[in-house]
Amino acid sequence: MNPSATYIALNRATFGPTMEEIARVESIGWSAWVEEQLKPDASAKDDAVKRIAAHKLEIEYEHEGMMAPAMMMKAEKPAMMAAQAPDGKKAEKQKFKVKEKRALTALDKPLEQLFRVQRQDDYPYQEVERCSFEVEVATLIRACYSKWQVKELLVDFWHNHFNVNIDADNTIRAIWPAYDRDVIRRHALGNFRELLQAVAQGLPMLYYLNNRSSKASPANENYARELFELHTLGAEHYLNHLYKKWREVPGALDGKAEGFIDQDVYEAARAFTGWTAADGEYYDDGKRFPETGGFHYHAPWHDPYQKRVLGVELEPNQPPLADGMAVLDLAAFHPGTAIYLSRKLCRRFIADEPNEDLVKRVAKVWSEHAKSPDQIAHVMREILLSPEMQGGFGQKTKRPLEYLCGFIRATGTDVRPDGDIVWRLGECGQRLFQWGAPTGHPDTADYWQSPNSLLKRWQLARDLATGGFDGDVVRMNLLRSTPPDKKTWQEVAEHWLDRLAPGLLDPNTRDELITWFREYDDDGKPRHHEADAEITLDESDLADHLGELVALVAATPEYQLR
Repeated sequence: MNPSATYIALNRATFGPTMEEIARVESIGWSAWVEEQLKPDASAKDDAVKRIAAHKLEIEYEHEGMMAPAMMMKAEKPAMMAAQAPDGKKAEKQKFKVKEKRALTALDKPLEQLFRVQRQDDYPYQEVERCSFEVEVATLIRACYSKWQVKELLVDFWHNHFNVNIDADNTIRAIWPAYDRDVIRRHALGNFRELLQAVAQGLPMLYYLNNRSSKASPANENYARELFELHTLGAEHYLNHLYKKWREVPGALDGKAEGFIDQDVYEAARAFTGWTAADGEYYDDGKRFPETGGFHYHAPWHDPYQKRVLGVELEPNQPPLADGMAVLDLAAFHPGTAIYLSRKLCRRFIADEPNEDLVKRVAKVWSEHAKSPDQIAHVMREILLSPEMQGGFGQKTKRPLEYLCGFIRATGTDVRPDGDIVWRLGECGQRLFQWGAPTGHPDTADYWQSPNSLLKRWQLARDLATGGFDGDVVRMNLLRSTPPDKKTWQEVAEHWLDRLAPGLLDPNTRDELITWFREYDDDGKPRHHEADAEITLDESDLADHLGELVALVAATPEYQLR
């Protein structure tokens, strides 16, 4: 394999290189391209924005209730769902049938309005599910067509790093557009400490890890454990197998513990008691929390006594939120967090086993900019401009989302995602926002190279290229995308091999694919053509044959790599 440095870098910094993107990098230079990506301009033309605005998804169901679903969404208060007839009596239930192609209306709705969806009496589940489904579809559109590819990769990274399974609760599904928009996307290139707090106070995480019900005696430790083990210091800094008491941990007596143990988890859990959700639920004395879908601090549930976390003592009776904020500071600014997150980012963008010198360089930048509003952008600049970024191709295997979107981008396919596309992606092993464990989707090759996962992705590429999807969903025109000066069997085959896998294929594989293209039909029957002979097939047959060729390229071992 001998791909260009530009191709290697773009294969890592985007969901898949395109001919246009390669040409742009070669024109303006890699550094200039990186700077553009790290400062996304919301006012710039972006194909993904136009596509999302124009996109419509079918929704169909029957519903029995006292108010039409569309009116329920507009209702100001859930109490309005107990609709009354003009005589003051409770209205009779009616049957409603919904069947329409609807724009992605949930994506821009305020949090409170989204939260209201699942609070209504008799509100149809299809409308709740629709909220998170729109985010899944918009995620695919952005990954395939957004100008800001680095940001989209980071959004995917942070969603997995702070994994929340939308199947855990209908409330999570309902407000998912706001969480994706206002928490993950807003902070994707910003400051990690701010992102950490936004996640901690977001209703999805409060529900997913049960902190919304955590109160003094005993505190729920789920969030505190994942905060240390997954979100900040990482399991590599879990030292409970070596030390059982906080004072035994190296550095703890000086308030600079090198790692964490179970005692730190227990104490941190106490710090987060009272961090709950404004979800309208009843609490101890029959009163109700606010009903906005946002964060709520309930002082009576908080454990106010002294605590000790990572060797730092927290004084008793602190102001509201102070204990939890202090723990977030300790975790976010810990040197172990800089190493753990830097290694994880290098693993995501460059290699399953990243160079430790690179990890240390990135961690240094992480710490230097720990309080900068654009800390993550500084860190990404160090990664993207590193020598490692443009060398050593094939140190990662594409996950299904990268494989699917990369194939769409490379072939110039017009895809308007629907439930079928989302389902097929899930069949390949990557169900967006639905990984059950808090760890997020695996990020090393061993998981994604299973026979079943590979078989499913190969079939997905073939169906995309050969008419296996509805024509309103997938529009692939390989003939139109073939330059008019490419007329012979050899020229056409080489164009598509170079477009999808430039410099990736070994000579034998390349020759075999070209030979198959000109000497066999789609059923494997021989039909010999000289390499320099002009293609005389009718357009329909040639389109089918080209589809089979690009699907074969997408099935090669080399094409699975990043």
